[in-house]
Amino acid sequence: MSISGSNPNPKPVDTPVTTVVPEEPVIVNAPPRKVVGINEPQTCKNKGCGQTFKEIDNHENACNYHPGPAVFHDRMRGWNCCDVHVKEFDEFMSIPPCTKGWHNADP
Repeated sequence: MSISGSNPNPKPVDTPVTTVVPEEPVIVNAPPRKVVGINEPQTCKNKGCGQTFKEIDNHENACNYHPGPAVFHDRMRGWNCCDVHVKEFDEFMSIPPCTKGWHNADP
């Protein structure tokens, strides 16, 4: 018998064995892009534009739009990009776009 209190032959402790199984990656397929002819009319999705255009007529200054988000806060409406805010919704709808660029038919 030992005086130090340590056990020279400790009993094995049963520890549960956990196996880590790697998860399979989730593959998200993007929806197929719609093929559009260059003469087919499309609607611009840029904020503040909404014009109908043909890709053949699209160029770097064809679209007038707001690149920033619309802001609706404390009875004020406006655009964050051009820092114009008004109280009436009709006035908000008549704020002229502040940027020129290409029309964009993709949402």
